[in-house]
Amino acid sequence: MTMSAIRTQVAALVHASVLPNSLERMRHERFILTRLMVGAVALGLAPAYLAWRGTLGTLEALIMIAAALPLIAVVTLSRSGRLDIAHCISASALALFIAALAGMTGGAGSPLLLWLAAVPTEAMFFGSRPYVARASAIAAIALGSVVILQQLGAFAAPAPWTAGMMPSFVMIAILYAMAVAVGFLHRRDDELREHRASDARAQLLLDNVGDLVTWHDAGGSVLFANAAAKALAGADPQDLRGRGLFERVHIADRPLFLKALSDAAHGGGVSTACFRTLFVPRSGDTDGRTPVSLWLEMRAHRIEDAGARDGVAVVCVMRDITARQALEEERARGHAEALKASDVKGQFLATVSHELRTPLNAIIGFSEMLSNDAQAWLDAEKRQEYAKIIHGSGHHLLDVVNTLLDISKIESGAMTIEQEPIDIAAVAQDCCALMALRAEASQVSLERVLGPDLPSVLGDRRALKQVMINLLSNAVKFTPVNGRVVLAVVRDGDMIDLSVADTGIGIAAADLPKLGDPFFQAGGSYDRNYEGTGLGLSVVRGLVGLHGGKLTIESAPGVGTRVAVRLPVGGVAASSLPVKITTFARAPRRGLESKEPVRLTA
Repeated sequence: MTMSAIRTQVAALVHASVLPNSLERMRHERFILTRLMVGAVALGLAPAYLAWRGTLGTLEALIMIAAALPLIAVVTLSRSGRLDIAHCISASALALFIAALAGMTGGAGSPLLLWLAAVPTEAMFFGSRPYVARASAIAAIALGSVVILQQLGAFAAPAPWTAGMMPSFVMIAILYAMAVAVGFLHRRDDELREHRASDARAQLLLDNVGDLVTWHDAGGSVLFANAAAKALAGADPQDLRGRGLFERVHIADRPLFLKALSDAAHGGGVSTACFRTLFVPRSGDTDGRTPVSLWLEMRAHRIEDAGARDGVAVVCVMRDITARQALEEERARGHAEALKASDVKGQFLATVSHELRTPLNAIIGFSEMLSNDAQAWLDAEKRQEYAKIIHGSGHHLLDVVNTLLDISKIESGAMTIEQEPIDIAAVAQDCCALMALRAEASQVSLERVLGPDLPSVLGDRRALKQVMINLLSNAVKFTPVNGRVVLAVVRDGDMIDLSVADTGIGIAAADLPKLGDPFFQAGGSYDRNYEGTGLGLSVVRGLVGLHGGKLTIESAPGVGTRVAVRLPVGGVAASSLPVKITTFARAPRRGLESKEPVRLTA
């Protein structure tokens, strides 16, 4: 039978509980193999010895028992997986064999008692310190037993035949010691090979898991990093040693990173943290210039390491969660937008119900009065007054519906403009004329300021007129008695600056960022003092955006508001800027940048 076949048969005797541990499995296989060989040799020589000696004495019977005990140790180990128990049986067999030989060769004075030193020596080959301690105790018990039996006269005089066997016994002892030494060296080589193979397998696994695995000392310095360092930290593994990883953590997240390491090393043993790495990729990975920022999720585990400072080390596993973080941020934005949409819906219902209920009540009430025969006493003047109220309420409802349709088209992108050359000064004059009666009724001074040499503007006449009317309407509505509203149109190179300034109530700084949102009214509520849907500025923003313009608002409470619209003379094709609202929590400027303005009073 070949050696590989023998090893296969021996491996089949190993208990299943130690199979996952390669080093422990090797110890069990070595123990089983050596004990089977010792037992087989001893039992193989037993028949020849019996034929030579005939009847066996007590000590010779003990030697035969000692020769069979290694086989019992093999059976025990194979059935239970307890190497400590099996080794105790084997060590007892060796100690019994030596004590019996010593009894046959002089008792306590036999030089063969020196063989008892082989019992703990052999234990070192198969086990650790507890094994050596137990084997030493067994050898000491065997030695004490021989001494006690010698004192009791249990040993007879040495047999004559043993005198010539002493050199053989010494030679056997030498060979045994040499076998133990060779076996010990062989065991060390096997374990070193297994360690190297295990390290290679672990390194291969770590380099292909995709996660960054690092080993830190108690101070947080990196002692080891796997190949994922290049992808997740933009560096070779050796570059992360020491403070290399810390220097690639985003500066704002470094305290969190260090706290997680400290909690794992000196706290509960396990901690987690999410942080960003910021690094410039190596040349060839990307353009080599643009910094890369990744979100990493780290789990830090404390382990006991006698070789590390303070006997503590921390193993960290870091995973790229950039995509997940972006998804969570997108989900958070979606949730915020949903909440905002819900608020807009609530504002819509509150505003529309408020704006529609009053004119509808007027229409229904006065129409019933006009259609009721019982109201024949109404004179023609009253009937005409009621008809005018119904007519005005109907127009108000139509304006609300048209505004809602306009904002819906703008928000959905369905609204388009038809550009044509427009005399912006004439449009401003028309708008002031339309708003003159409302301003006069509110006792507000309405003025317009036109700069010199105003060019024709490429745009949609109806849309620009609606922009001016909405801005003037808001300014007049929120300006108290004896206030002042100024519409100014001046040229600034290839741009037209159109502004409406008032001396009204102004807007609080907290409300400025919300201007332009649908249905938003500064200080709006169910019992607000000013009517309106809150859509006027939203429509203005949308129409200005369709013309490629820019909207700026300056305001301060109790001082007034200035809304400025900046439009390209050449129309939307001349602008590459998206529309946006810029707000300033400060008093509006009263002066105009144009030289030699023309001031007209509507």
